[in-house]
Amino acid sequence: MVATRERLADLFWGDSDSEHSRNSLRQTLSVLRRDLSQAGVDLIHSRGELIGLAPDAVRVDVEEFEAGLPARSVPELEKALANYTGPFLDGLYLGSNGFDDWVASERDRLLSRALEAFEKLARLVDAEAGVILADRVLAMEPTREESYRLKMELLLACGQRDRAIRTYEACRSMLKKEFGVDVGPQTRALWQSVLSAANTASNMQSANTVPASQRLGRPSISVADFINLTGKQGDDFFAKGLVQDITTALSEVADYVVLSAHTAVEKNGPAEETKTPGMLRARYVLSGSVQRSGNGLRVNVQLVDAAGGHNVWAQKFDGHSENALEFQDRIAQSVVLAVILDLQLTNWKVRDKSPPGPPEVRRLVNEALMKYFEMTRDSLLIGIELAEKAVSIGPDNARAKRTLSIIISMGVAFGSLPREPGQIERAVELAEAAVRAVPDDEIARCILSFALESSGRIDEAIAECQHAIGLNPSYPTGHGDISMLFALRGQVSEAVREANEAIRLGTHDVIDFWRHHALVVALFASGDDRRALEVARRVVRTKPGFVRGALYWAAAAAATGNNDEASRAIHHCLSQLPHLNLDNVCPGFVPRYVRDHHHARFLEMLSRAGLPSS
Repeated sequence: MVATRERLADLFWGDSDSEHSRNSLRQTLSVLRRDLSQAGVDLIHSRGELIGLAPDAVRVDVEEFEAGLPARSVPELEKALANYTGPFLDGLYLGSNGFDDWVASERDRLLSRALEAFEKLARLVDAEAGVILADRVLAMEPTREESYRLKMELLLACGQRDRAIRTYEACRSMLKKEFGVDVGPQTRALWQSVLSAANTASNMQSANTVPASQRLGRPSISVADFINLTGKQGDDFFAKGLVQDITTALSEVADYVVLSAHTAVEKNGPAEETKTPGMLRARYVLSGSVQRSGNGLRVNVQLVDAAGGHNVWAQKFDGHSENALEFQDRIAQSVVLAVILDLQLTNWKVRDKSPPGPPEVRRLVNEALMKYFEMTRDSLLIGIELAEKAVSIGPDNARAKRTLSIIISMGVAFGSLPREPGQIERAVELAEAAVRAVPDDEIARCILSFALESSGRIDEAIAECQHAIGLNPSYPTGHGDISMLFALRGQVSEAVREANEAIRLGTHDVIDFWRHHALVVALFASGDDRRALEVARRVVRTKPGFVRGALYWAAAAAATGNNDEASRAIHHCLSQLPHLNLDNVCPGFVPRYVRDHHHARFLEMLSRAGLPSS
């Protein structure tokens, strides 16, 4: 909630010369302070060239809206979207070109974020409710092709192929009328799959054999009934409650589709079951069993890849029947965390070679990693606290050490932690210990590489990445990290090639933004500023709290002559890190280019964008 005096003067009095606009700002601030003081409100604070609002004294609906967008549950996301009641500052025009341009830019940006959030919510709720939300998105932005595609996917999930085809035709007509273009290849491919299914005699059978991940664009999981191996009726209730808890918890995760294993047909009795019409076969099946010995309960859970028939993950949990509900909640939470993380590794074609350790260490590590993947300054601090507990319980556990290392390194990158030598040295030491414990662990190798990069040891970091890629050529993080390192060292063509390979291997996963950021660093070093700006905008839209990405957004905008956008980007950075300046930005928050002319150009563009000196 801070901005420079120059920025405010330009926004509100941009049509006046510098002296008059600064004078108008001083007068306005004086009047505001006087009137607010009479009302007993201490709202406006100033420090040198920076003017800010006291965060505790105001409520900002935009801030609440954006803060709630990373939510994964329906109630939290609905709460965040309730703040979006229409276009930003709709109907407000000051007649100042700078301010009106800024409002228009923010209006477009917030609309885009709202549309993405409504689409995310549409995938979280049931398909019929999702169709209603898709219609709402299309009412807000009738020219959004991906929203038509989402509606088609949801209609398919409801078994309404005719409506899906009509939606395609509406999309095609709109694009032709508004832009004179045809639909994109993804939309056409989806339409062709609808026609193919509709024209197949064995339509129902085909629908049951197509993986949901192909139909809805996300991995699908079916939760089967857990088997009661002891035969006691009370344990039947425990098993059914556990399945319900796990299904509910998985359904709240936006990245996966959770399908019922079967539907009982009551009129024919519980012995007869039938597939739900239009139901899709899940890619993964989660199943388990319950055993009892006295008051002790043991639950075995496994996740199986239905297509390949092999186990993806398995785990056992021990507890006591007198604390059955607490035990049930703990299992459900642990299962969801483990499934999400293991499926992420499966998508990366990675088998985690580091021993998971005892159950409590495993739980803490999983929770820490989930906070890591949220990648906000607050979530990283929570992740560090959880990983510290895991290391204290299992001081020799390599998985706990590498987890703490990566969250510390990312905490420094996001500004959650101060860039102090002790922080980076500890991250390096933890990762080195994990690599010594399991030398063929490509995950630990990449984590060590990231820590070494943070300490400026670029050549050593590249060697670790090369080792990781040698262990697993399909690991996208290895390619993405070495892309960043090549870019910093000035090997631009190698950096671009590796970034594109990383993006191809890891499309749409939770750290895709990081690989695109590596591409930005390479493109900026190569002088391809226009393309660097395009990709940097995507990075900031995906991860607004990633200050490194916003700094490159500012530098690329300045380099292409987009001065207002560059100024907005610097304002975005200072609103999150008010103490940021030209003296501490590199290597304080951004790794330094090895070549002096790349480094000097980066600082020059940041200065041109408006980043203050110390």
